Amino acid sequence: MGTFDDANVDKDLLSQIFADEGDDGETDALLDEMLKDVEKEASMKEEEKTEDTATAEEAEEEPVQEELPLEEIAAEETKQPAEEETAEEAVEEPVQEEPVQQLHFETNKENDSVLKEAREIMDAERENGTVTTITSGTTIKGGISSDGSLEVMGVITGDVECQGNVTIVGKVSGNVIASEVYVSTQRLEGSLSSEGPVKIGVGTIIVGDVDATSAYIAGAVKGDIDVNGHVVVDSTAIIKGNIRAKSVQVNNGAVVDGYCSLNYAGVNLDDFFEGK
Repeated sequence: MGTFDDANVDKDLLSQIFADEGDDGETDALLDEMLKDVEKEASMKEEEKTEDTATAEEAEEEPVQEELPLEEIAAEETKQPAEEETAEEAVEEPVQEEPVQQLHFETNKENDSVLKEAREIMDAERENGTVTTITSGTTIKGGISSDGSLEVMGVITGDVECQGNVTIVGKVSGNVIASEVYVSTQRLEGSLSSEGPVKIGVGTIIVGDVDATSAYIAGAVKGDIDVNGHVVVDSTAIIKGNIRAKSVQVNNGAVVDGYCSLNYAGVNLDDFFEGK
C-alpha cells in the first residue's frame, strides 16, 4: 500500500490502527473510510484551485468598452474630416509675396526745359554762324571735333569734342567734351565733361560719368557725378552712382542710389565737430 505523507491524517491514530492486533476487517473498513475522506478533501482543494484560476483569468481580461451613443459617433465622424480638410487647406495655401513696386521713369519731353533751352542756344549760335549741325538722317562713324558749337540731330559713333556748346537730340555713342553740354535724347553711352554746365533732360539715359562746374539732372545717370559747384537732382531723376559737389539739391520724387559728399563746400568737417 502506498504512503500518504502529505495527507491530513492523524499519524498516531494510524500507528494504533496498524499496531492493533484486533480484527483485520474493522481495520480495513477504518482505512477505507479515512482514504475516502482524504480523497474528498483533495478533490475539494482541487476544485477551489480551479475556481481561483478562473477568477484570475476573468480579472485579467480587458474591460469591455462602453458603446457611444449614435449622436456622439456621428459627431466624431463629422469632426475628423473637417479637421483634415482644414489641415490640408493650411498646407496647400501658398504664401502671397508682396509685389515689388516698379520704378517709374518719366519720358515725356513736352515740358522738357533742357530741350527748350538747347534749341534757344542753338538758334542764337546760328545767327552768329558758329554752329555745325549734324542733321537727322546723317550718320558719322568715328570721332568729330569742332572749334565752334555743335548740334547733333543725327547719329555719331565716336567721341565728340568742340570748343563751344554741344546740344544732342540725336544719338551719340562716345564721350562728349565741350564748354557746355545739353542732352535731350533717348540714350547716350559715354562720359560728359564740361568747363561749364551739364544739363540732362527728361527721359534721357546717360551711361557714364559726369564732370562739370554745375549740373542739372532730370533724366537717369548711371555713373559718378563730380561737380565743382551746384547740383540739382530734379523730381524725375534717377541716379545710380556717387555725387561729389559743392552743394546738392534733391527734389521730392528723385531716386539716388549712392553717396553724396560736399567735398567742394570748403568746410572742414573734422574741425567743425572737434571740441574746443
